[in-house]
Order: sequence, then structure tokens, then C-alpha cells
Amino acid sequence: MTEPVTIAVEAAPVAMTPVVQAPADVITDLAAFREQGIEGMGGKGISFQPGGPGTEVFTVPHPLMLDDDQHEELNQTLNTPAIARILLNTPGDPDVYTRFRAAGGRSGDVMIAWRRLGEGLGAPKSAKR
Repeated sequence: MTEPVTIAVEAAPVAMTPVVQAPADVITDLAAFREQGIEGMGGKGISFQPGGPGTEVFTVPHPLMLDDDQHEELNQTLNTPAIARILLNTPGDPDVYTRFRAAGGRSGDVMIAWRRLGEGLGAPKSAKR
């Protein structure tokens, strides 16, 4: 009769990702952080109502509210109407600038607001220098 053979099998180590709690002073909600920061700098933007009371309100966003893609687009142009389109239009509503113009607004109005919002931020006065 043969003797029983003992085979030792080692389990491969299982990689576990530890759950790490962020310290209390670490910002984990960037959207809320942005909102609070912008409120401390005067708000989310400057609003216009070129058609008068009861008509559509248009808002030029604060420079720090733009996403990186919008900043990249701004860096590609010096054309004031193109800059105004980038600032007013959104992915969900690409015709805001057209309505702004139809209501009596001008790209220069947008640029005045953009400069005012960028004061003290080191934001470019136009897309390119």
C-alpha cells in the first residue's frame, strides 16, 4: 500500500484596496468647493437682460466657472464674437449667443463683463495676449 501524500497549497495573496477616509481638511466635493469660492468672489457671473424686463436673462460666467475645454477654446481665438459665443453658449444650448444678439446684446457687452469678472484673477483680457 502507498502512503498518503500531503500537498501544501499556498493561496495567492489577494490585493485589497483599503478604504481611506479623507482627513477633515481635505476637499472631496469639488463642485461645492467651486460654488463657495465663486460666491466669495462676487457670484457666478454677470447677467444681462438686453430685451428689457420680462425677457430672457443671459449670464456671462465667472472665469473660474469655465471648464478646461472652454478655456482651451478661448485660447484659440482673439475674435470678440467668437469669445462671446464660447462664454454664452452651452453644450445643452448652443444658440444662446444668437438669442442674445437678437435681443439687442453685443459681443462687446460680453467682453466688458468678462473683463470685470476677471479683475484680480490674472485672467487674460482677451483669449490671446
